[in-house]
Amino acid sequence: MKEMEEKENMLSVMINICTRVVTLIFVAITIFMLFSNRFDTVRFTMRDIGGILLMGIISGLSVGIFFIKKNTTKLEDAFLQMLQFLILNISLLVISLKLDWFEKKASSLITMEIMFILVFFAVYTLLYLFDFNETKKINQKLKDRKNSTKF
Repeated sequence: MKEMEEKENMLSVMINICTRVVTLIFVAITIFMLFSNRFDTVRFTMRDIGGILLMGIISGLSVGIFFIKKNTTKLEDAFLQMLQFLILNISLLVISLKLDWFEKKASSLITMEIMFILVFFAVYTLLYLFDFNETKKINQKLKDRKNSTKF
């Protein structure tokens, strides 16, 4: 029974990451286009939307590496985060080359890399904040339960 709950939790986390990544990619593209004054010229094709969805799916699946081993040390956790970063970065490079998302010159690649890093850290910041708030709620419930059993 506990194993089933863990699998459901893992699937929930993966879907959560996927949807956040897809949303943040669209937000990042929109903001970039607004500031670069090219907003009127941007049109998404089905291939583009499929590529963005694929990045979201890969992002969600890559979270699975954190469920492989429980109780990781800080060093192991940092290694897993670096591994996930590399997996996602390489995936983005392959997908973007295949879909011609950037011109094959250094400035275009650097711009895309900056957008990737911003989205990556925005997702991690959101996850941290949600986990922090969830932990706070659980600790408060435990504290309330402990106080109620004293009487």
